[in-house]
Amino acid sequence: MSKKIKANIISISVSVLLTFLITVLVLLIIGKNPAEVFIMMFEDVFGSGYGFGQTLFKATPLIICGCGLAICFHASLFNIGAEGQLNAGAFVTALVAFALSNAGFLIAVPAALICGFIVSGALGLVPAVIKVKKGVSEVITTIMMNFIILASINFFLIDFFAVKSTVHTEKIPDGIMISKMSDLLPGFQGSSLNLTFVFAILMAVATYFFIYKTKTGYKIRSVGFNETASRYMGIKTNRIVMLAFFIGSGLTSFVGMNFIMGYKGYYEFGFSNNLGFTAIAVALLAKNNPIGIIFSALLFGFLDYGGLAVNTLVPKEIMFVIQGIVILTILSVDKLVEKYYLK
Repeated sequence: MSKKIKANIISISVSVLLTFLITVLVLLIIGKNPAEVFIMMFEDVFGSGYGFGQTLFKATPLIICGCGLAICFHASLFNIGAEGQLNAGAFVTALVAFALSNAGFLIAVPAALICGFIVSGALGLVPAVIKVKKGVSEVITTIMMNFIILASINFFLIDFFAVKSTVHTEKIPDGIMISKMSDLLPGFQGSSLNLTFVFAILMAVATYFFIYKTKTGYKIRSVGFNETASRYMGIKTNRIVMLAFFIGSGLTSFVGMNFIMGYKGYYEFGFSNNLGFTAIAVALLAKNNPIGIIFSALLFGFLDYGGLAVNTLVPKEIMFVIQGIVILTILSVDKLVEKYYLK
């Protein structure tokens, strides 16, 4: 095992431990019994197939979005625009799936997913081109793009595509829906978990292979490590920046599978609930490793559903505090590990 891998394990382990200790301190400060809170969370999540299924359901989009962001991050592109990108892709996915529903599952679903991918990827290209041509930080442009994209979707949804008196698109037929996991495993009966979770796992494995085992993935990591040196090596860095943004942003569109095709059957404005921002923390905690993102997403899924489970004891917002602590600890511990262990 290399020293860098050991450093990553140490960093993640210490970050999780510190998060747990700080959470215990926060609960004590607000006058709650930490043991009672954690026991209730574990019982609700792991005590029934429904609770575990809901946790996996909430982790699924985080795995998908986290993998898309990891590709950008490996190229040293801090994409803050996933929230807008995934919503645009999901919106188009829902529209295409409904428009082609008479063509059947094997045509409608792939066509919808491809169209969603292209739209999200194209929107990711906008800040990439601005960065390449004008040198403007992608952090600024992707943040601003979120407002533009979400406002545009809201306009088109309400004025052209919403079902009367609602803020969602037409429901796609049941024949286009993805099977619920409970159809295969009755123990998950009642939960929203669907086969998109399997897709997310396979996508994480494929993304890992792409990043670490392909020539293009090597170029992406090379540009992220040192863009100037990569240019001297003959790598067309501008092209790699745009490619990483296109692929990474495009992958976020698959989040729509979980909600649209696996759960509700339509696009609903605000369905993501800031998922694009939470996925940043998921990717960072996993060190942008797609396999690690699976476990990181499961942790955040546990906190999300577990927060609902203990809502009678503590405000759900406490879970947002914990997620924030995770981000702060991982960034802080990273610096310390780099300074004292990798020097």
